[in-house]
Amino acid sequence: MLSKLLTVRFVAGVVLCGVALSQLSQAQAGNPQPAPLTGLVPDHATISVENLDRIAEWYERVLGFKVAQRFDINPNFLLEQLSIPGYRIDLVKYKGSVRPAAVNPLYLQQGWIHVVFNVQDLPVALKELQDLNVNVAADKDSKGIPTRLAIHDPEGNEIEVVKRK
Repeated sequence: MLSKLLTVRFVAGVVLCGVALSQLSQAQAGNPQPAPLTGLVPDHATISVENLDRIAEWYERVLGFKVAQRFDINPNFLLEQLSIPGYRIDLVKYKGSVRPAAVNPLYLQQGWIHVVFNVQDLPVALKELQDLNVNVAADKDSKGIPTRLAIHDPEGNEIEVVKRK
């Protein structure tokens, strides 16, 4: 009886492992499980800034954002919405807000670390940023081709530029 019970448990374990491995291989083969939130797409990010006009000008000049709207909500709170097709950044100037002390490395600071944008051609993006006199940190592969760009707006907020396949 014990032998039969062990055999049933062993077979059940093999079947369950096979099902799990099958699901894993499907996910790895480009058949991922559906996202838990149907239709989730990026909409916007919000950055608290000290100098709203200077930051808005930089995002317009360097990244091509356009001012969509500006709200003077009250004397303590200004909001400017910048947009590009498919994405928006809200710049918020709130009276009394302060930037935390710089932490090195940056990832020791809690909260949002950076925002990431995808481009079609990373070497072209690197040249365009350099032509705008933007300080760019570029990670490169063994052939010297850029794989990731990191830039900072005038208040130190990091923007990463990548090329996703």
